Amino acid sequence: MTKDLLRTLEAMRPGAGTEKLWPEHLQATERARIMATTAEPVAPPVRSGRVGAVTLAAALFTVGGIGAAAATGLIPTAFVDHYYYWKTPGPGSTAVDPAAAERIGSIPGPDGTVFSVLVAHGAGSQRCLAAVFESSASAALPGPSEFTGLGSRCRQGPEGARALGDGSGTFVASTFGDGGGGEVLPNVVTYDAAAGTAVRADIRTSTGQVLSTILADGSFFGWFPIPSPGSPRPIFTGYAADGTIVDSFEIGPHF
Repeated sequence: MTKDLLRTLEAMRPGAGTEKLWPEHLQATERARIMATTAEPVAPPVRSGRVGAVTLAAALFTVGGIGAAAATGLIPTAFVDHYYYWKTPGPGSTAVDPAAAERIGSIPGPDGTVFSVLVAHGAGSQRCLAAVFESSASAALPGPSEFTGLGSRCRQGPEGARALGDGSGTFVASTFGDGGGGEVLPNVVTYDAAAGTAVRADIRTSTGQVLSTILADGSFFGWFPIPSPGSPRPIFTGYAADGTIVDSFEIGPHF
């Protein structure tokens, strides 16, 4: 038995005598009938929920991870997995789902990155906030997909009355994409500072750089480059709604 497909097809080809059994005029008639009755297939009018779910899953896989998040409005898995501990709060607190996070605001970050603050709400007044450095492509999505986490906080109840800068905290970090693992020295400082009566704030470095902040949950969030040894610390200034200065002070690691 031959494995040559051409020879096999030649052997299966009808002989010349076959035309006597099916004359040419009958072949033409049958071809015309088939062409006249051929139509595009029509989908059934009713589809089950299961079929619809499979169709959605196929679409998600088609557009890919980042594209799927943008197309469906879903928070990327990278962010949800990173802040998984929001779902397991301590005594007296309720769980918060990081998949429900929304951006409060974004400002330019160091080295072409974006500094963003996100918040997710749980039952009652429970909420969790996170600050991140992310890529510009990530910032175009519903939530961060490529980012460096800069710490987070969870709390419930109203924001306590605090003066500008009270309870301020800093987080020394490396620029997004520098790698981590200790091989790259930290080069920026991120912070959150109580807003008090201020509605806007900025950071001014000794080199003349002016950096914006994000107001969220009663605090200002932002970043600044780590000052070089011996150089003056940056100045943090808060402004009232009428533009007057509420307060101004030096800011830095452990300020």
